[in-house]
Amino acid sequence: MVQIESRKGQLWIFDMDGTLLDSAPLAVPAFHATRARMAQAGWEVPDAWSDDQVLRTFGMTHDHIWQQLLGYRLDHERQQSADRWLLEAEVSGLQEGRATLFTGVADTLRELHAQGASLSVASNGQQAYIEGIIEASGLTPLFAGLYSAAGRQTSTKVELVRQLLSEIPHQRAVMVGDRSSDVEAGLGNGLPVVGCAFGFADDGELAGASVRINRFAELLQLHPWL
Repeated sequence: MVQIESRKGQLWIFDMDGTLLDSAPLAVPAFHATRARMAQAGWEVPDAWSDDQVLRTFGMTHDHIWQQLLGYRLDHERQQSADRWLLEAEVSGLQEGRATLFTGVADTLRELHAQGASLSVASNGQQAYIEGIIEASGLTPLFAGLYSAAGRQTSTKVELVRQLLSEIPHQRAVMVGDRSSDVEAGLGNGLPVVGCAFGFADDGELAGASVRINRFAELLQLHPWL
C-alpha cells in the first residue's frame, strides 16, 4: 500500500451509480414503475423495458435516458413529470432498504476522509436521489459537495465537474467512475481518471482511464496523481 502521511489538498470526485452504489436493485424497479405511470397517463411507451435496457442508460443525463428508453425526446413538462415519478419510486426503494453500496465503499471513504482528503460526488442523477443515498448510508459528514446535473443545470458531466472544481478548494483532484461519461469528465478537466471495472461499463468505455480497479478498496493502494 502506498503510504501517504496526509491527503490534505486532495479532492476525490466520485460518480454515484456503478461507482459508490450498486444501484440496480434500487433504480431498475423504479424505472419500470415509472414506465407504468407513463402508460397510465396515456403516453406512447414501449410495452416493456428489459433490465439490460435500463442498465445501459446509467450514467446518462435524464433527457438522454428518456430519449433512449422511449425512442423520442420528451418536452419540458413531460420530462419534469417523468423525473418526479422516477424520484418518487427511488425514494420508496430507499425507504425499503434497496440501496446498497459496493463492498468496501464506506470504509474506504472514511479512511480517505480521515487522511485529510476532500470527497465529492458528481452524478447525472437527480439531486434528491444523490443526497438520499448518501444520507441513508450515513456518510453525509464525509462529503464536501454533492453535485448533480439536474441540480446544477449542466448538460454534460464535463461541465458539472468543472463547476465542482471551481467551488471546492483543492490542490489536486482525481475522477473516479465507471462509465465513459466519467472518463470524459475527468480528461475534459485535465484530471487523472480511475475506472471502476466492477460497475456498469460496456467493453471499451474505460479505455481512456489512467488506471482501472476491480474493487473499490483498491483506491487506498493507489497514488491518485497518475
